[in-house]
Amino acid sequence: MKFRISFLIILPFLFFSSCQDVIDLEVPDGEVLLVVDGWITDQEGEKQVLLSTTANYFDNIETPSVENATVVLFDENGAVDTLTESSYGVYVTNYQGVVGKTYHIYIQTVSGEEYESNPELLKFVSTIAAVHAEFREETAFEDEGYYVSIDTEEPLGVGDFYRWKQYVNDTLLNEPFDLLYASDEFVDGNPIIDFDVTTKPLSLGDSYRIQQLSISREAFEFFTQLQTQTAFVGSLFDSPPAALQGNMVSVNSTDKNVLGYFGVSAVSEIGMVVE
Repeated sequence: MKFRISFLIILPFLFFSSCQDVIDLEVPDGEVLLVVDGWITDQEGEKQVLLSTTANYFDNIETPSVENATVVLFDENGAVDTLTESSYGVYVTNYQGVVGKTYHIYIQTVSGEEYESNPELLKFVSTIAAVHAEFREETAFEDEGYYVSIDTEEPLGVGDFYRWKQYVNDTLLNEPFDLLYASDEFVDGNPIIDFDVTTKPLSLGDSYRIQQLSISREAFEFFTQLQTQTAFVGSLFDSPPAALQGNMVSVNSTDKNVLGYFGVSAVSEIGMVVE
């Protein structure tokens, strides 16, 4: 890939004069990698697995979709469903995951490349017992609006990990700072009361819904990497950019990287309207 860069040189003599030197740079194309984004839960309804590929930085195009692939969902006993491509790069299933079972997916592209995810156990998740909204005035640290908290319970036994997905007026809050996840390291076996989950204050009349997901340690570490490289940026102390290590691997080559994550979780959900 070739790019042309112009440098402007200004000479501080009796008058300003300038010249342009044109330098042709050969920038090598980056490796095209598969990107996977999908989850299976114990909820009823449609679940999606999104397949795309990376693009070169200077291409200035949308991320290409991976079409006509074969995507198969497995539990520990074998294949349980073959996903259907509903639109370009979007593969769907209505399979309802079962708590206590282990799942992974297998992907084969039209070019014959094969990929699979590491197996993940679908773990139980506690019920969200209540959701609250409290109005707060604007301060130096907070905007004015309604702030949400939940009541739930953490089962006894260290090693549980959680993610919370929030929807306002049926739209998922999906910016880097909206990514909310935690481990039970400091709350193991205790009730959790008035846990503040607000990433953006709500307004009067907003419809609000929150899902509590049981995720694996690997998913927890993946989200930690993701938020570190997307939300916590802009200072001298940023972590160096790096490819996010998910749980997908190439069957054909151990040296080929795969991006993204395929996970499983149970879901507890509750909603409200701010009044």
